[in-house]
Formats: sequence, C-alpha cells, structure tokens
Amino acid sequence: MMDRKKVMLIDDDKNVLELMKEQLESLYDVCCESSGEAALETLRAKAFDPHLILLDISMHGMDGYEVLGKLKENADWKKIPVVFLTGITDEYAECRGLEMDVVDYLKKPVAGKVLLARVQHYLDLYAVNIDRGMLDESKMAGLNRPLTDREMDVARLMAEFRSDREICDILYISMPYVKKLVASVKEKMGLEKRGDIRRYLK
Repeated sequence: MMDRKKVMLIDDDKNVLELMKEQLESLYDVCCESSGEAALETLRAKAFDPHLILLDISMHGMDGYEVLGKLKENADWKKIPVVFLTGITDEYAECRGLEMDVVDYLKKPVAGKVLLARVQHYLDLYAVNIDRGMLDESKMAGLNRPLTDREMDVARLMAEFRSDREICDILYISMPYVKKLVASVKEKMGLEKRGDIRRYLK
C-alpha cells in the first residue's frame, strides 16, 4: 500500500479548518494549524512533514506572507509547494505572492470537488518535479535576477513554445497569474518577444 500524501492546512478560522479536513482526510493525512506560529513549530519539531501546504493570508499574529517568508528561508521547507487559501481578491495580493513564489491561489469558499482536484493536481505536479531538459541551465545561471521555481516551470514550457492557455492547463493556474509569470520571466531573461527564448535553449 502506498504511503498517503500529507497536507498541512493553516487558517485561524476553525470552521474552515474542520470543513477542509473533512473534505481531504479520506485521501490524505491532514494536519490543521490555527496560526502561523503553531505551524512553524510543528515543522521545526518534525511532527508533520507535509507534501503540500494550504495557507490563509489574513490571520491574527503572523499573516500568510510572513509564514511563507519563513518557509522560503528554510532549506528543508522551501521546496514544499504552498497555495494561498484566501478571500482576498485584489491584484496586489496576487503580485506579492508571485514575488514570493507561491504556487497558486484558491479563493474561499472552495467547493469540495474543486479542492480535491486542485490538491491532487498540485501533489502530482511536484511529485514528478518537472524538468523538460530544454533550457540550458548554465545560461540560466548567468541571469542577474534568478527565476523562482514557479517561473522556471513557466520558462520550461515557454521553451517548448507553449501558449499561455496551454501553460494554464498544464500548471492548472489562472490566466491572469500565467500572464504575470510570463511577463516576469521575459523581464528577468531579457526577452523582447517570446521567441527570443531560443537564446537559452541547449
């Protein structure tokens, strides 16, 4: 029997935690934390080793951005995919998360079937550790501003000359988020147009 994947939920709304736990626990091992501080302490103690974290942005004490920052500072935690679970819809929130390499946003409330489909997709995506092998990593290493992991996922798909719509479908993220990622990749790689990515191919 295969080991069950582990999902950590971080939200200071206990009703949300209970509902999401009920939706997920038949398929995954679920750890619920009602604050960022408690979640980080659980991780430090190695009491739960998640494959995915669903993180609320607006919380008492440490907010989601602060928690995400702490995760990215730790070598053992920085590769855990983090999805913001939030009721915030403004563009600033998405841009800030993009800069911090958040995987995606799930807007509250999340329907049960949607939640299960998204969680399985994120786990599948990171389990295979996408590496399309077309970009020249030595050339990429010379960038003045390195790409985030999420931007690298997008850059690899751009190197296959995938459309924004295809990137949406493959990475299972929204079109506005894809457009922000593509724009960031182009800026960091100095691409005037998408076809210029040929300079970075093997």
